[in-house]
Amino acid sequence: MKFLKGALIVIALIVVVSVTWYGSYKNDMKKLEEGLRMYLTAEKGIDEHDIISITARRSKMPMYPVVVILKDHPQEVVYTYREEQWVQLWPDP
Repeated sequence: MKFLKGALIVIALIVVVSVTWYGSYKNDMKKLEEGLRMYLTAEKGIDEHDIISITARRSKMPMYPVVVILKDHPQEVVYTYREEQWVQLWPDP
């Protein structure tokens, strides 16, 4: 009986830690997407309606690629946030 209680506690802790980590990860990805949207509209002058999608992707740390698809440029454009600024990775700027 003690073993069963201990196992249930360990499983509960693993579930709580996993859910917390996943929530933090999703929040970080959302912040990257919103940050790039602000950068593109405010600094690059791209109209909000010209942006089809912005999607942050999981990748090797510390660089998370954020992919943008624009109406007039259907090819993916990949940015990352590095050293307090947005950097275009692909295609070469």
